[in-house]
Amino acid sequence: MISEQLTNFMTEYRVSIDEALQKHLPVSYQQGAERLNDAIAYAVFPGGKRVRPLLSLLGAMNVSGSWQQMKEVACAMEFLHTSSLILDDLPAMDNAKLRRGQKSLHLAYGESVALLAALALLNKSYELIANGAGASGAQRLIGEAAVCIGVTGMIGGQAADLGLACMSDGRHRIESQSLKTTALMRLTMISGAMVCNASEEQVAALARYGENLGIAYQIRDDLLDAEEDYGSRSSLICQLGEEDAHRMAMQLIEEGKQQIAAMFPTSEATALLGDFADGILNKVEYLVLSTRA
Repeated sequence: MISEQLTNFMTEYRVSIDEALQKHLPVSYQQGAERLNDAIAYAVFPGGKRVRPLLSLLGAMNVSGSWQQMKEVACAMEFLHTSSLILDDLPAMDNAKLRRGQKSLHLAYGESVALLAALALLNKSYELIANGAGASGAQRLIGEAAVCIGVTGMIGGQAADLGLACMSDGRHRIESQSLKTTALMRLTMISGAMVCNASEEQVAALARYGENLGIAYQIRDDLLDAEEDYGSRSSLICQLGEEDAHRMAMQLIEEGKQQIAAMFPTSEATALLGDFADGILNKVEYLVLSTRA
């Protein structure tokens, strides 16, 4: 359950986010590319809760930034996330049938079009980051995005997800499996703030919060997968068991909240980030308790 304050914040910005996403949606004007354009729109709309743009905005607000300053970068975070979902769902990866209550993109439009749509969104993300960051910050933020997406981030995380068996091998294995979620959450938290001229110390605090939040978010997703019986896919729940996963989520959430509160003690955005983290933890607690019933 999320707080009324966070619900109001999400409602306030949801329309603006969707308008910005529509404006910046990659569109090909090549003859015969209509199916690709339709597939991209299908993947982005209707979307989920737009968590990544909202978190990017809260990171910016913690350094006195505004929606107008960072909305292109916020769109980039949503396009990156959507691109990763399209790739995750492919038959060669997780072979998912549904996404956001509708057919996965490869089932609706075919694997080849789905791959092209994912690449189009990925490339548009880099364009938006470059444009949104401005001359002074573009190189640094593009570098951060490349690391997030690359072999030590989302791509490496997907490889780990495919290759790791359901066995315990310490925190390193756990962190490898959560790389997809953690890398993008880290980038999400720092991107808006970097565009709004955050200091190195402020960026570092937001990055740590994002990393902690990412692993907790992955625990939540794996508990949902276990509840819905998605088979024997490797997960943090396999590594830890539900009780230890719950304890790990609690510790990560508390650490993340403390880091943000120490750096931004009087910011309204800090309270909202705390509410968001508590919402994840509450969901983890609910899922763990439901398995005991």
